[in-house]
Amino acid sequence: MNNIISDKQSFLLKKKERREKKRTTKRGITGEEVIFIFEKVLEGWKTIKIYNTMIQQDPNSGVDKKKVEVIATGNSKVFESELPVERHKYYLELRAKVYALHDSVPFL
Repeated sequence: MNNIISDKQSFLLKKKERREKKRTTKRGITGEEVIFIFEKVLEGWKTIKIYNTMIQQDPNSGVDKKKVEVIATGNSKVFESELPVERHKYYLELRAKVYALHDSVPFL
């Protein structure tokens, strides 16, 4: 019985890891780059300026303008396994602030 439970747990763990890997590969940028985008959005930067800065800092980055625009809305999930614990907590705080910023700004 214990063997069946451990097999199921190991399967679920592997499934979770596969999903995280797929989602992070689809996003195409690192957790640190997401944090950078959030910081600059909160400073009031436009998305094109953020994109240009990121390209100048790392031309081989997987970032494109559309991804920066989507992430700038706060719509990006960074998993705990991608960042150290303190940086992940900081990411969660920034994400909440970005969401609050977009909620407080009325759409034109």
